[in-house]
Formats: sequence, structure tokens, C-alpha cells
Amino acid sequence: MDIGGVGKTKAKKTVCVTGAGGFIASWLVQLLLSRGDYVVHGTVRDPSDPKNAHLMALDGAGERLRLFKADLLDYASVAAAVAGCQGVFHVASPVPAVNPINPDVLTPSQKIHAILVQGNLTSATYVQVEILAPAVAGTKNVLRVNYAADARRVVVV
Repeated sequence: MDIGGVGKTKAKKTVCVTGAGGFIASWLVQLLLSRGDYVVHGTVRDPSDPKNAHLMALDGAGERLRLFKADLLDYASVAAAVAGCQGVFHVASPVPAVNPINPDVLTPSQKIHAILVQGNLTSATYVQVEILAPAVAGTKNVLRVNYAADARRVVVV
């Protein structure tokens, strides 16, 4: 019989943080690692990119942080990162191209939608195509993966 937790070791929880290289997510990764009772799977576009080096320099990262190359629009890459996790913090957000899209490259349905909603092919179309559509699709993928993986909690930030 164990009294007062003496001799008991607390099992580490494994969680995934999407967009781990971003400003908010990297602070979350740091917090989770500092707690000592979390193993963190972080999704990034390219784990070898020098802009993600700050993550591996965090205390505890060598033992408890694993970076996964993931595109949230790719179900399989999200599933690989979430495998074995009890929870997910979905922090990632699309980073649009620097230049607005050319209306000539829009699909006919995107053009019709833009004209019906905005009355023209303005910058609102850019926001819809480059930010909102991938954000919604990526979040749906994260939720689908979590459901399939039987993760206990999902926090959308």
C-alpha cells in the first residue's frame, strides 16, 4: 500500500502542440516542458529549419520534445504527430503568401463565391482563400485525427 504518494512515480502525459515553432505555441511548449510531466510532440513545417532551433534549446527538449514535419492539410502527417498523445493543443494558423493571390488563379467556384459575398474579387477573397479556408480545413483535420486517435482532450487556441 502506498501512503501519500511515496514511492509513486507520475507517468508523463504526451501532448501535441501544432505550430510549435510559432510565437504563442513555442511559449506553450516551453511551459509544458518546464512542468516536467509532459512529453511534447510539436508540429512544424520543417524540423531542420534553423528558425526552430530555439525549441530544441529549451530545458528538457532533448529528452521530452519531438518535432514532426507536418502540414495540417495532410491528414497522415497530423496523424503521425498525434499518435500516442493524450491531448492536443491546436495553435497553428496558416501563414499566407506575401503577395495577394492573382484572381486569375482562382477556381470558378471561388470567383463566384467572392462575387456573391463581396460583390467583387477584392482582398477579401485573398483572406478567404489564403487564411480562412486552410485554417478551417486544417482544424477539421486536427479534430478528425484526434477523434480517430482517441485523444482525450483538444484545446483550440
